[in-house]
Amino acid sequence: MTALRLGIDVGGTKTALALVDTDRGKIVAATTLATNASEGAQQLLNRLRSPVEQLRASAAESVAVGVGLPELVAPDGEVLSDVVVPGLTGDLVAAWAELGVVQVEADVRAAARAEARFGHGRQRSSFAYISVGTGISSCLVIDGVPWAGERGAAILLGSGILVAVAKGETLSSLEEFSGGPALLRRFRSLGGAAETAEELVALTEEDPQAWQVVTEAGHALGRGIAAFVDLLDPQAVIIGGGLGTAPGLYWQSVVDATRAGIWADACRDLPVLQAATGTQAGVIGAALLR
Repeated sequence: MTALRLGIDVGGTKTALALVDTDRGKIVAATTLATNASEGAQQLLNRLRSPVEQLRASAAESVAVGVGLPELVAPDGEVLSDVVVPGLTGDLVAAWAELGVVQVEADVRAAARAEARFGHGRQRSSFAYISVGTGISSCLVIDGVPWAGERGAAILLGSGILVAVAKGETLSSLEEFSGGPALLRRFRSLGGAAETAEELVALTEEDPQAWQVVTEAGHALGRGIAAFVDLLDPQAVIIGGGLGTAPGLYWQSVVDATRAGIWADACRDLPVLQAATGTQAGVIGAALLR
C-alpha cells in the first residue's frame, strides 16, 4: 500500500503543496499559491484550507500533513521567528491542527531530509545542505538526520556571515548580497532589467553588468560555504533551492569559490553537488515529517 502524506513548503514568494508517495519520494499531485507574506500568517492559513482539502480528497484516504517554514523552528516545533511571514510565532497550534498538520519544521531541514532520503545524501554519513533562493539557509545532516542545534537556530549561514558591499563602505549579510532578490536589486541599480534571478543568470553571457553581479554574488556564497566546511568537515556539500539548482555562471562561481576558500587540502576536493530532489526538496521533505 502506498504511503501518502501531504507536504506544505511555505516560501517567501510562493507556497507549494504536494501529495507525496513517501516510499519513493514521488509527487502524486501538487498545487501552488502565492504566499502573500506581507499580509501575515492568518491569511495564509485561511487560504491553505481549500487546497489542502482538495489534495486530501484526491488521496481517497486520511493523510497527515507536514509543513516547512522559512523561519526559525525549535526542535519541539515552536516557531521562533516571523521574519518572512508576520504572525507565525503567534498561537497557531489550533489552526495548524485544523489542517491536519502533525509537525512544523524549518524549511531547510525539511529539504535536507528529502535529500538524505531520496537524493545525493542517501549513501553519505554527513553532508551540508545549503538552500539558495529568496533566502539562504544551511543545515548539517548526520546519518540522515538534520541537526537543529539546541534551539533550532543552526540554519543561519545566510544571516550570520557578513560580506563587504563595497570597499570601505557597508557590510551586508550573505543573504542580502547573494540571495535571489539581492541579485535583482543590485542589477537593477546598475540599470539592468530582469524579472527573476534565474533570468538574470541567463543574461550573463551577453551583459557584462549581469556577469559582474552574478559572479560577485556566487563568490561570496562560495566563501561562506567554505567557512561551513572548515568548521564542520562534512562528507559533501549539497545545494538546493531555485537559484541553487539553476545551471550557469552563478553555480560555477559558487563551486569555484567554495573550493578556493577551503583551508584544508584534504577537504578541498569534496563533492559539491546540486540537489537531486531539486526544487521539490522542500515539499517532499515536509511530507516526510512525523
